[in-house]
Amino acid sequence: MKKRHGFGVVTALLMVALGCSISALPISAQTTENPPPFGSSLKRTKVENERPAKEEAGQNPAINDLPPPEEIIKVNTSLVSLDVLVTDATGSRYISGLTKDDFVITEDSQPQTVATLTMGDDSARLPRSIVLVFDRSGSQFPYLEASIEAAKVLVNQLTPSDEMAIVTDDVELAIGFTKDKKKLKQSLESLKKLTLKGFQTRSLQFSALLATIRELIDSNRKRPIIIFQTDGDEVDRLGPSGRQNSPRNYDLDTIYSEVEKSRTKIYTVIPNVRLIGIPKEEVAGQMRLMVEKGQLARAKHKDMWYGAERVPPKTNSSSQPSRFPENLREKLMESIYDSLVKGQTAAARVADLTGGWTSFLEKQEQVNEIYARILADINHRYILGYYPTNKESDGKLRKVHIEVRGHPDYIVQGRTSYFATPR
Repeated sequence: MKKRHGFGVVTALLMVALGCSISALPISAQTTENPPPFGSSLKRTKVENERPAKEEAGQNPAINDLPPPEEIIKVNTSLVSLDVLVTDATGSRYISGLTKDDFVITEDSQPQTVATLTMGDDSARLPRSIVLVFDRSGSQFPYLEASIEAAKVLVNQLTPSDEMAIVTDDVELAIGFTKDKKKLKQSLESLKKLTLKGFQTRSLQFSALLATIRELIDSNRKRPIIIFQTDGDEVDRLGPSGRQNSPRNYDLDTIYSEVEKSRTKIYTVIPNVRLIGIPKEEVAGQMRLMVEKGQLARAKHKDMWYGAERVPPKTNSSSQPSRFPENLREKLMESIYDSLVKGQTAAARVADLTGGWTSFLEKQEQVNEIYARILADINHRYILGYYPTNKESDGKLRKVHIEVRGHPDYIVQGRTSYFATPR
């Protein structure tokens, strides 16, 4: 892209804020000599992706490496398993000590009988498979160090029964499922160093999420949980008129659909200034703050442009007055704002579809709080199982309602539907 005098400074700042790619180097932080063919499912057609999961598992080493049989909960294939969080009316206090007789479940308005109940912190009976989908694109540069520290907090809190994998927005498996905390932290550090060297990513966060659901979330794995750490700036390339470098067999609706059909729980962490759900009068201030954070991050790492490699800024580059017309600058800002809001909204929605929720990582000091909340949420959930009275595996959407008997004041959070597909 050619730069015009004055225009370059403004454009550089805005493109960094948006996370636009100047180059797309498919550089991996892979830690194994023979990486699995992660991401291959994205190249197949919809029909090919609907093959039975057991057929797919035979081709993917990340899925093939299943935990020992004693670590898998044995249930009848018709058992429906849902996890819910119960709080008081304010949503600030977890309700513990409930039994399966305390829950009332209806499916398509028909009463169901709770057959099993397990607590989320019972790691012996319910070990967890956690995948971190990590975004290190340009828009995340000001939050890179906080994001890495946040991920390390998560690693430190893993139980001996848990396993974890890390996927990048290059749609690459940085490290497959492992219980080794040291290896996980080393993988995070390698991603940090790679980013600070200046190698740009493809910024394909939603594509990475879709590949994770298709290739790493197998029906025989442990309790699947995805931490989706991104601001979702790929979203503009996933619509009907999206800016795509090559044709794709999927769009944002495909991702929403497969997220909703999956058995995973997703928690979205957005390392960026919050733009969704704020008053209009605060938008301009939030956008200025975003640009300022980008400037500070580039100054700290002596970076002017996020390209193939980091380039130190010219001595007088930041002092050049901008000749970019004010009206065009405002239109560009509005366009960038709209794109950022779409990304944050889409990233939050994938969590909502699974009964999870979204947090904003705006400051370094929020790291411990956010991941402590995610882990507390996971540990305080009730995993309920029931055998539906409707035995048909017709692929149709079933609506589920769960409440606590005798306590209309309690808030029950979790999935409100599932698809009755063969397992």
